[in-house]
Amino acid sequence: MTRITTLLDNLSMAIAVVDENGAISYRNRCFDEAFGSGADEWIVRNARAVAGERGWLQSFFMDEDPEHSIDIEFNGRTYHVERIPSSGDAKEIALSFEDVTRQREAEQAKSDFTSMIVHDLRGPLSGIQGTLEFVLSQETARLDSLYEELLREASRESERMMSLINELLDFSKIESGNFDVGHDPVPIAALLKRSVHSMQSVATRDAIHLISGHGIDLPLLSGSEEKITQAVINLVSNALKFTPRNGVISIGAQVLRDQDGPRSVVVTVTDSGMGIKAEELTKLFEKYKQTKNKSLRGGGGTGLGLYIVKQIVEAHGGHVSIASIGGVGTSMVIDIPVRRAA
Repeated sequence: MTRITTLLDNLSMAIAVVDENGAISYRNRCFDEAFGSGADEWIVRNARAVAGERGWLQSFFMDEDPEHSIDIEFNGRTYHVERIPSSGDAKEIALSFEDVTRQREAEQAKSDFTSMIVHDLRGPLSGIQGTLEFVLSQETARLDSLYEELLREASRESERMMSLINELLDFSKIESGNFDVGHDPVPIAALLKRSVHSMQSVATRDAIHLISGHGIDLPLLSGSEEKITQAVINLVSNALKFTPRNGVISIGAQVLRDQDGPRSVVVTVTDSGMGIKAEELTKLFEKYKQTKNKSLRGGGGTGLGLYIVKQIVEAHGGHVSIASIGGVGTSMVIDIPVRRAA
């Protein structure tokens, strides 16, 4: 027995070397303890394509990303599988199998708890918002200007809190795998008009010019009108935080075409704000990531707004990108495929 084999056998993590068909040429002691005698048959069975889709093992051979990993189920346990870097025979790969059952159960429990708390918060907060809106619409003529401004500030903060709650709800759905956007026809032109209208009062309040421009013949998208609207509003809301008074935010849309006709709709939200440093751009769509720029209005958020935008867009088969110039402004772009005729 070689020294390397002895070392692998003493590891507390399951290790196996397999080929694309699932045949195991090496397995360490921990692998045998975790999977037992049924491992060979199970790996072969799950390595091959099922219902036209590639198996989990094939994904390791086909995906060139060295960080490619996947969760699999075996005998009621969840294992996180990663490829071990190797310069050996490309026809075989070494994989590590980490039992993450308790970790995933804890994550699910955390997600369920977050969802429950957030749902419980929405009810009373909606009541507070309604009361404030009623008072401001009916009683401002009899209010001292100071009290009116305090009520308006309370209304703005309740709106911000509701936005944070909604972000947490969406995040909980995404993390739990219950984020389904469906395949309904989505009229993008009407969606953009409604998105701009919903943000107009906020822009006017902060003396920011909100400009919208797009053609009237934008094709239908496929998915969730509510979710795409949310993505656009999130981008506009983010731009509002970092655009100074008398600044400009423009929302535009155009159609990209190929030989078969309209291919996708590209929506761009451009602001005249402070811009974002290049080293921050690639991380802004990760969860909990925020620019180091200080918001010009409102408090800090959850760091989930742009992450949720990315998840919404990718769930619709699209992609999101960002470009920025310091002191000039930032453009955020979402590109979503159109609804093709069957």
